[in-house]
Amino acid sequence: MAEMIAVTLSAKFVATLSIPAAVQISSLAGIRSGIAAAARDLELLRAFLAFADSRRGTDALANAWVDQVRDVAFELEDVADEYAFLSGRSHIRDCANLAAWFGLSRRLRKARERLRDLSAAKEQYGIRPPAEASPSSSAAGGVGAAAVVIGRKQSEASHFVEEDEIVGFGAHRRLLMKWLTLDRNTPHMLITVCGMGGVGKTTLVTNVYKKVAESCYFDYTAWVAVSKSFTTDDLLRRIAKEFHRNVHAGVPWDVDKMDYRSLVETLRKHLASKRYLLLLDDVWDAQAWYDISCAFVNVGTSNRIIITTRNENVASLASSNRTIRLDPLSDQEAWSLFCNTTFREDADQECPYHLEQLAHEILDKCSGLPLAIVSVGKLLKLRKRTEFAWKNVLESLEWDGSNEQGIRQVSNILNLSIDDLPHHLQRCFLYCSIYPEDFLIKRKILIRKWVAQGLIEEKGNDTMEEVADDHLNQLVERNLLQVVLKNDFGRAKRCNIHDLIRDLIVHRSRKERFTVFSQNTVTLKPNNKIRHLILDRCRIHHTSATNMTSLRSFHAFVAHFDASLLSGFRLLTVLNLWFIQIAKLPCAVTNLLNLRYLGIRSTLIEGLPDELGQLHNLQTLDAKWSRVQRVPRTVTKLKSLRHLILFNRQSADIRYPGSGTAIGLPDVLENLTCLQTLKYIEANETTIRSLGSLKQMRSLELFGVDESNIVCLPSSISQMSCLMRLGIASQDDKVTFNLESFSPPPLKLQKLTLRGRLIGGKLPSWFGSLNHLMKLQLRSSELNEDAVSLLSSLPRLLHLSLMDAYNGKKLTFTEGCFPVLRKLILRNMPNLSRIEFRRGSLVDLQVLMLRECTKLTDVPQGIENLKCLTSIELFVMPRELVEKIQGGEDYWENHNGLQKTVSVNNIWWHKGLLQERKFYTDLSALLHMMGYFKLLGYDPLRDTLAVDMMDCQSLFEGFGWLALQQELLDLLDYVWDAHALYKFCKAFSDKGTWSWIIIALHGGLELGRCKLEVPISTGAIAFQDFGQMLHKLNLSDDLPPQLRRYFWIAVYTLEDFSIKRKVLLRTWLQNLTRGNGTGTVESPGQGRP
Repeated sequence: MAEMIAVTLSAKFVATLSIPAAVQISSLAGIRSGIAAAARDLELLRAFLAFADSRRGTDALANAWVDQVRDVAFELEDVADEYAFLSGRSHIRDCANLAAWFGLSRRLRKARERLRDLSAAKEQYGIRPPAEASPSSSAAGGVGAAAVVIGRKQSEASHFVEEDEIVGFGAHRRLLMKWLTLDRNTPHMLITVCGMGGVGKTTLVTNVYKKVAESCYFDYTAWVAVSKSFTTDDLLRRIAKEFHRNVHAGVPWDVDKMDYRSLVETLRKHLASKRYLLLLDDVWDAQAWYDISCAFVNVGTSNRIIITTRNENVASLASSNRTIRLDPLSDQEAWSLFCNTTFREDADQECPYHLEQLAHEILDKCSGLPLAIVSVGKLLKLRKRTEFAWKNVLESLEWDGSNEQGIRQVSNILNLSIDDLPHHLQRCFLYCSIYPEDFLIKRKILIRKWVAQGLIEEKGNDTMEEVADDHLNQLVERNLLQVVLKNDFGRAKRCNIHDLIRDLIVHRSRKERFTVFSQNTVTLKPNNKIRHLILDRCRIHHTSATNMTSLRSFHAFVAHFDASLLSGFRLLTVLNLWFIQIAKLPCAVTNLLNLRYLGIRSTLIEGLPDELGQLHNLQTLDAKWSRVQRVPRTVTKLKSLRHLILFNRQSADIRYPGSGTAIGLPDVLENLTCLQTLKYIEANETTIRSLGSLKQMRSLELFGVDESNIVCLPSSISQMSCLMRLGIASQDDKVTFNLESFSPPPLKLQKLTLRGRLIGGKLPSWFGSLNHLMKLQLRSSELNEDAVSLLSSLPRLLHLSLMDAYNGKKLTFTEGCFPVLRKLILRNMPNLSRIEFRRGSLVDLQVLMLRECTKLTDVPQGIENLKCLTSIELFVMPRELVEKIQGGEDYWENHNGLQKTVSVNNIWWHKGLLQERKFYTDLSALLHMMGYFKLLGYDPLRDTLAVDMMDCQSLFEGFGWLALQQELLDLLDYVWDAHALYKFCKAFSDKGTWSWIIIALHGGLELGRCKLEVPISTGAIAFQDFGQMLHKLNLSDDLPPQLRRYFWIAVYTLEDFSIKRKVLLRTWLQNLTRGNGTGTVESPGQGRP
């Protein structure tokens, strides 16, 4: 982070020196040359700052030196920003300004003198990196190396974790075991396990590794911790030693002297024609695998390689169906692990009642992270079980800077992920500390703030926003930002930060003078040195912070303050108000000449100052869901403006925006040549004509388009060669569009929204050339079948929404149409009565949404052809259709190809309120046997009655038991409703068929595919994995028939459930009393039954 100071400031100096204004007067004062010289001095210090970073927390002298360098850097940044501010003043030659320039020159001179003194001090006190260390490797001996050692010890300790200490990984363990031992059709398999630090990757894979290694399934096994610091030769040596650990011949005597080539040849020779298992723990870079992969060739044996990693790029080394992603534990799992750790020596392992509330509060701070839960549990285990002692732990629990060794280990391991970031990613990630806990971060807003704050540099032909988007993706891949919601293109739309990681970056950001206040009343002192102020549900005293010239960004989330406070933030760069109940933005804001980001989203602000045009550095104006109804004409002077987002909320209730309207703009927009985003704008002819000058436009949303002004639109749009997102909404649904005249058409479009009629119901001929289009929304278009056919050939279309856009009675999707479509929405089509999906159509469709199609009473024909369909949403659809889907009516008989269980979400109006019900339709094996079920008068989709045993027997004979067995196994891949699966199994509860039925039920539950728990009496099996189940089944075949029945009843209990003898006896009596036709259990001798 220390190195980041120099890098960030150097970039700011470059931007400052590029400002053309006031060049003569600043040169006279020697400011420009002084800033350039200071930039060179900082560049020379970068290597030492990198070294100081590596000594973070371990070298007090280096820390003190860096703190002083940071203070000087902030002073230099003040000079640069003051330079930019003075350059933006309109009257630069008045006496007051002249005095300000020379005052600035004196400040710069003093800061440079301090910087030279500090440069000399590092030599005087011996603050220097090791002689042969590079900035990237100078972590040796510092906190980075210490964290690596701790991480490796944690990895080694996972070999000794007891079985009952592992919580929450049951499904993952069984899946891993299956891949390692059962999937013999794949001779060579690479498996990756990915997740954030401390989530339990090593514990999970080591537990499975030990079991497999003990079973002698593989000829050779090796477990190697890789971590961040390694060399390829050393890694190969450790792998070779591990493979020879249990070999009688031992390790080759000269392995420590071998070079890379010899090591590879030795390993290949040793592993030839052998089955081996290699576990590489904590791999940070995919190159580590590439460097050693040639030693592990595919020789046709069942070889398995497991890699654990924090990085999604490394995880992608394996195919997507061979990757396990671990998330933090659920609340219930976290509580179980906490009790197992804290009260391990107690017989019941339960938390005392008087400590439960404190325990839950402490557990909340762990946020489901197993490493943190175990560390806190061990700490509490040493404390007295009193409320006073536990409250002290709660109040003193800090993940960074704690005096408790176990807690420090947690922070060291998590900090590795942050320390591993290059400076350009680290400064972006630390900036995320501005967001409150559990806040959903909108991707586009974060990107624009990064750009405004000067954290992003242009790279090649990419814009700063595109570079920032790549930075965000890298943080996601490193599991530092967690994706909560994806857009229709599969990209992150909303993110958040794990609470523990957030605590660490908040702690680090304090040194960068980020100050966060949460849920309290704030009093700020004048001349405070805070640079980034975040108010989360706070209130500020009116008299505080009247002059905070050092402040660079101000973020207020649901806070209360006097708007006049903003006038004291002279050098402010980012002003972001969110859910703030102020009605007017003070005119003094227009004096914040360095302001680059102005966000008033979801506020009650009704107007913007007429002097807004003074903010010539403003890049983003975001007034979405504000009450702004008019934009001042001076907005056309904002030549640096890149993003203009306007949308007026109708409601004065801050909590509920209600409906909204677009906002009109001044007629002339030609000066806004940097504009990339222009959204929710009321169109008129003059505005549309002026759009032709905005050649950098990427995203454009126009409302109120009519026949009189749309004729001007094609010529303007044709000038936007970079346009990727376009929305055109007509004034009303009767407006007719003629889009044929777009020349050249916007061929780079990725998202298109059209609301209005199309002439003749036809799409323009160029539509078929939109090879980049991924999302299309059409409303009131009156399309004909030919138009739909034209859409069906678009090669990258992922999302299609048709709303009142098709007047036909039948909609047919032919073979090969919509090859990559994943989501289809059909809404408000009053004439549509039949939908047909032919074989080979929509082969990738996952979501089907049917809304307000009043005449669609039959289930779409050929729906079984949608092999990837996972979800159906019904919104205010005819009752007949809903009942058929829910109840399994006669139309299912001919749908013999559907191979998935589909979740169905039904939404309807009832007494003025929307009602919602979600259920699952199991259409896999059930549909294959529907004809037989009907003959028996039994519908497994609806009924819960057991089938008569004789009828079952005839059914098995007619259908074939082997086929039924295969259907049950196939069903495991798709079933999501455990209760439905149990009902199906119950229908065949004959003693001779229990075997496969129990296996089916067990597999569905324990592979994590069944989301609904079933009662104990219908629970899962007591074995740990599918392979063991088959093994037990084979053993039971050797038992006498009467004992075999008892065996299966005993097996039929919850996983890991200890069967009490009396309970088992009662279960036998209840289930087997009909065994001899007399109502009693047969006694093998004279004893009691």
